[in-house]
Amino acid sequence: MKNRIITISNIHDAREILKQIGVSSQGVEVMAPKALGPCLLLYNVETGAANIMKQEALIIGADVAMSKGIVEGKKKETNLLFMGGANKLLALHTRMRHYTSMGLPEIREQLLTFRKQLLYCSLEDKGRDFVPEIMGILNVTPDSFSDGNEHFDLSQAVKRGLEMIKEGASIIDIGGESTRPGSPRVSLQAELQRVIPVIKAIRQETQISISVDTYKAEVARQALSAGANIVNDITALQGDSGMIKVLQDFPQSKICIMHMQGSPETMQKDPTYSNVINDLMSFFEERISYLLAQGIFLDRIIIDPGIGFGKELEHNLAILKRLDEFHILGCKLLLGASRKSFINMITPALPKEREGGTMASSAIAYNKKIDIIRVHNVKDNAQLLKVLSAIEKRPFEI
Repeated sequence: MKNRIITISNIHDAREILKQIGVSSQGVEVMAPKALGPCLLLYNVETGAANIMKQEALIIGADVAMSKGIVEGKKKETNLLFMGGANKLLALHTRMRHYTSMGLPEIREQLLTFRKQLLYCSLEDKGRDFVPEIMGILNVTPDSFSDGNEHFDLSQAVKRGLEMIKEGASIIDIGGESTRPGSPRVSLQAELQRVIPVIKAIRQETQISISVDTYKAEVARQALSAGANIVNDITALQGDSGMIKVLQDFPQSKICIMHMQGSPETMQKDPTYSNVINDLMSFFEERISYLLAQGIFLDRIIIDPGIGFGKELEHNLAILKRLDEFHILGCKLLLGASRKSFINMITPALPKEREGGTMASSAIAYNKKIDIIRVHNVKDNAQLLKVLSAIEKRPFEI
């Protein structure tokens, strides 16, 4: 389980987290108000280290929540919640410089990374003008769940791609195989015939970023040769062993790796997780380590938690609520929630009637400082982001 910054937005969540850590009932009520906002969550901290961190936190005006029994040495380790903010993290880093055992040097090393993540999410690093990029979805398929067959014709596809650019998209994501739950696979030749002409035609008209939505290495290779910049692989390079060589051969390209439990044919058959956020963190850590070992650096990697891909409603909601925790991985983040069925489970609607739910997800992505949102309706999402940005930049008057 990966140590990370978590954001606690209400007193109910604060109480629940403190209870899960094992704080006494009295301690829960005392500490819950302190836990509102960004906090540092550390897993499996040794008893001695936890007590030292508690002591040092109190000295600098912060606090630490840990399991009851740690002070008395009745437990060997505890999960730990540091409550204090960016400046207190810096002060704690300074005060911990003399400790050389119990895992404290390793924790200290991470504190500046956590502080940077906290500032990054609060726009200090990204800047006040930060707005997520919009990736417009262009499905050149007969059977996609929302817009199947609408852009199957080459001229229709190119027209729609150029429209999305005018509406505010900075990336066009072109896919030739549906990945809706239960969808059948298509042949390599069929996928090439669908996507390559569209990539070439759009590239002739614009220098905008083009993404190819594929897990097939040969499709990716030909797409990048035709002018694409990004490979969007729903299998995170697990679907075709040749994909890594393609990325190595095109060193300027970027790769989006998505989490999916199972395959499109099987992914919604009772997906289970021990803890969906921790499980996804472990998955992305392994995939990022693999890419780094193969010479693909962090600035080329985009991660997508895979809303709707092998997830039940509660999993999707947990991911959306805690999107910002994935910033600790050091990569750009992409959210693809557009018209997904989880919206229908909350408020029944056909795919094209789910724009309200889609834009609710886009608003969450904006607030969590997600880098890219992948949507069908570019125009309305661009308007949403502009309004949110205008509100964000409005100065306080007191």
